Amino acid sequence: DKSLCCGCWACANICPKHCIVMEEDQEGFCYPKVDEKTCVKCGLCEKVCPIKSENNGNDVVENFIIQHKDPEIRKGSTSGGFFTAACRYAIEHGGVVFGAAFDSQMTLRHMYSETMEGCAKFRGSKYVQSLIGDAYKEAKVFLEQGRFVVFSGTPCQISGLKKYLGKTQRENLVTVDVVCHGTPSPKLFKRFLAYQSSCYGNAKPVAYLSRDKHYGFSYSTSSIFFDNGQKYHKGIDSDLMLGLYFRNLVSRPSCYKCHFKTLERVSDLTIFDCWNASKEDSMFDRNGATNVFVHTKQGLDFFERIKMDFTYAHADLEEIIARDGVMIRNQVPENPLRTEFFNDLNLGMSMPQIEKKYMHRSLMKKLLSIIKPFMFKIGVFDLYLRMKR
Repeated sequence: DKSLCCGCWACANICPKHCIVMEEDQEGFCYPKVDEKTCVKCGLCEKVCPIKSENNGNDVVENFIIQHKDPEIRKGSTSGGFFTAACRYAIEHGGVVFGAAFDSQMTLRHMYSETMEGCAKFRGSKYVQSLIGDAYKEAKVFLEQGRFVVFSGTPCQISGLKKYLGKTQRENLVTVDVVCHGTPSPKLFKRFLAYQSSCYGNAKPVAYLSRDKHYGFSYSTSSIFFDNGQKYHKGIDSDLMLGLYFRNLVSRPSCYKCHFKTLERVSDLTIFDCWNASKEDSMFDRNGATNVFVHTKQGLDFFERIKMDFTYAHADLEEIIARDGVMIRNQVPENPLRTEFFNDLNLGMSMPQIEKKYMHRSLMKKLLSIIKPFMFKIGVFDLYLRMKR
């Protein structure tokens, strides 16, 4: 039952005989495959599985709205720049940061960095499932060396890490999970990038952001950067990858039956966009803010250490959830056309054909997707947003 595997790699990391490998299925998601000949039936893989075993999460002990004081850091962040401040503290104290970044082949993987330059590639939303690989093992080595570790990921990845670490000393570990809508297919993402490459003279994609601020914080933008200097920018209402994602067509099966949709998280901190910060408190502007939920004393101590980087305020928990955080508790419904979509993808249907079949948009939405970038170019997009509000 593929809805019972979140692809966290904990089983592959823990196996003492290295008889578990993660193999990609026809949808592009990785699942464990066991070599029965070398398996010694130790049961460790089931003990560390965050779905098969019990998760004892922590409630929210404190919550904040934050904005980084440096506007340039916020400009390069998906929301308010919290993660950059977390990275800075870790690096300045000789620590290590784990996050998701694209490799040279544009495959999203979990990596670690010991420099702020390296941490820069972890910033920004990337709506694809990252491959954990050996990240849990690497984190454990650093912790055993007494190094400070900040580990970010989806709730299931953080749960997998905690299960894998077991009784390993965690005084130097801070975990940060992001509120998740789902994890789109890496196979679809590769097809999407290949198509966009063909539209830009077969230039090689070198960077991708699902939620760029090219058109400002209020108009989420999918951005691709190519090696020849060309750039692709499309708003959330016209980009194919985002359109399929938010139509609930392309996420991993376990995302539609997510076991981690709860306020009680195993992580120290949970972060997600705060769209209404300026309404909550006049000290915030409209250029991006982050909601931060603190679950543990360790998380609160860490927040205290980095809070000088922020403008911050306390907020009402349930109001924040109602306005910005419904995905903390709610699962997305699986689109009834999901199976048909992947059949079409595997049969070689082109990206324009997929867009025509699955991206139904009204005439008004099509017009707005053309008008909005134009308004941005002539400098009246902010006026449009004020009128809309």
